[in-house]
Amino acid sequence: MAKKILLVEDDKDLSFLMNKKLTEEGFQVIMAETGQQALDKVKSESPDLVLLDILLPDIDGLTVLNEIATDEQAKNISVIILSNLADQGSFEQVAAVGDYDYLVKAKTDLNQVVEKIKQRLGV
Repeated sequence: MAKKILLVEDDKDLSFLMNKKLTEEGFQVIMAETGQQALDKVKSESPDLVLLDILLPDIDGLTVLNEIATDEQAKNISVIILSNLADQGSFEQVAAVGDYDYLVKAKTDLNQVVEKIKQRLGV
């Protein structure tokens, strides 16, 4: 059965490209454009991995990450941060929550994202 990825991204163009690439790679992709949608879909869809942007229109990705990390049913879901925030403070905030990969959009191509997902999921 295909691994389920929750893609949390509010940039529609990037979201479209990532959805296409991940689907071609054999993943089942669920989409969320806001932090609240992401939290709802973590509960309703039980994804294997969350690909999470930090800058979202409502609840920021760090808050979403904290919610996932402290939720008994969701805390074992793998999360990869994919953001253009490349400052040390953001890296430290993510590291303070747990052992999560942090990829900077401007420095990462889609193939690298797929490789990191496969590493995290062991596929």
